[in-house]
Amino acid sequence: MKLNKSNVDAIPLSDSGQKIYRDQDLIGFAVRSTTKSKSYIVERRHAGELYRVVLGKTNEISALAARAKAQMILAQIANGEYKKPVKGKAAEDPLDITVGQALDIYIRRNDFKPKTIRQYKKYFDLYLGWSDRKLFEITKNEVLDKFLSVSEISKSSANGSVSLLGTLWKYIHVLYSSDENPILKSNPVDVIAVTKGWNVIARRQRHLHKDIIHKYYNAVLNYQDELNLENTARSNTHRDIILFTMYTGCRRQEVCGLKWSDVNFKTSTVLFRDTKNGTDHLFPVGDHLLKILKDRYLLRENDWVFPATKMPTSANMHATKVDRALKVLGDQVGYYVSMHDFRRTFATICNLLRFNIYVTKRLLNHTQKPRIDVTGGYVQIPMEELKASMNMIEAVYQGKIDCFNYESVWDERLKQIKAG
Repeated sequence: MKLNKSNVDAIPLSDSGQKIYRDQDLIGFAVRSTTKSKSYIVERRHAGELYRVVLGKTNEISALAARAKAQMILAQIANGEYKKPVKGKAAEDPLDITVGQALDIYIRRNDFKPKTIRQYKKYFDLYLGWSDRKLFEITKNEVLDKFLSVSEISKSSANGSVSLLGTLWKYIHVLYSSDENPILKSNPVDVIAVTKGWNVIARRQRHLHKDIIHKYYNAVLNYQDELNLENTARSNTHRDIILFTMYTGCRRQEVCGLKWSDVNFKTSTVLFRDTKNGTDHLFPVGDHLLKILKDRYLLRENDWVFPATKMPTSANMHATKVDRALKVLGDQVGYYVSMHDFRRTFATICNLLRFNIYVTKRLLNHTQKPRIDVTGGYVQIPMEELKASMNMIEAVYQGKIDCFNYESVWDERLKQIKAG
């Protein structure tokens, strides 16, 4: 296969041991998948000697960067010039810890999602550029100047990158400073709050409003592409991913990575494993979505509910995105939305249907914070109410319930709960 970003993202973790996925163009370049992670590697035999070099985890280095690095190492191996790199020792004096080393320590000691790690690397590589600077030598003036310069490029990235620097500074300070050997310095990032102030970022508001929701929904139902002609597991994959997201408000990576083993037709429930908040999310699906899943199950060919569409199902990889379908639908109805906009629409519909706030949080899988909301820790929501809520949301899209008609919403809600 071609080891590009989309194909690498679709490679599953190994159930046991390790599995190697080799690039079709660059011989010796591959991805090694284990039960816990995926890494780019070089594996090449030359002059009777086997070379194995780990280039980096797939969530820490881009496919393009890994390919370029592999080409360089393979050339060195072919010319007999490659020498195994010697790993550097960690700084013995905490005051000598660099920003890059601090980030490595922070990531290594915490259980971050791959997407979070990629974002942290992006902040430092693209915006700060201080990986080799000693963390405790960075001054307040330098931080303020950097914040202002990055703000001209992206206000949100300025907030994120400089805030992360402040978090690293505090983390390393607490980790290494002691009563016997205190680090007598103050966090330079504190200067932002008392001078310029953090950039104010307006929250996105785009969603399927009442004037477009049914037009868009009907366009999705009638969406066609070349895969529909196959009548295989890949048929209607993009359409069904979008419908699944509209009906459940889930995140793109959750629906794309759904396995058949996590769909329970007896209880009409779906399980998302290891979600953004670190927990598994079990929830019921509405009747229409359940029918869609049953139809797809009859055509299943591998482990994934939504298999990758650009390669044979025998590769056992899942779909990763539906950008082209969203573009086609946007052109058709004259209104463009992203996958996350469906999540915003879902929450809006929940509010218009007057769902209890704890029902909405439960359906969106938003974590209850006991210290902030003690009551939320006591509230237990029956699966029957969640099921009725999901059917009501489907009914809104189908035009059976007018959630924008505020006078009839409560009567419809009571009717659905009793029917459920």
